[in-house]
Amino acid sequence: MDRMADHFVNYLFDQYRGARHVRRVAAWIGFVLKAIERAGATARINRQRQLVFERSGHRYKVRYRHQIRPRGGIEIVRVLPGRGAPDGEVLLRIASLQDAEDAYRSALSRVLI
Repeated sequence: MDRMADHFVNYLFDQYRGARHVRRVAAWIGFVLKAIERAGATARINRQRQLVFERSGHRYKVRYRHQIRPRGGIEIVRVLPGRGAPDGEVLLRIASLQDAEDAYRSALSRVLI
């Protein structure tokens, strides 16, 4: 998990040097990764900028979304079967450090199948 956290924080700071609205989610990544681990899921990096994880035979992805609040946030989305990992239902939106902590404490486990 430490390597994944390092990867995403480095990616955000390397790719979005002047974009504070994107880089601010760096503080949330540890909570999100630990929430995935706590939910009993297996996580991996898909492409360079996306985290995917599986639990009970279902696939999910974690991604940055500009449209969450005025400055963006993180979404956890169910991945539908099919080519190209089509998006399913958005299960959780994280728009603040408090939301990330809530995901760690219980929210993520409640929404996963």
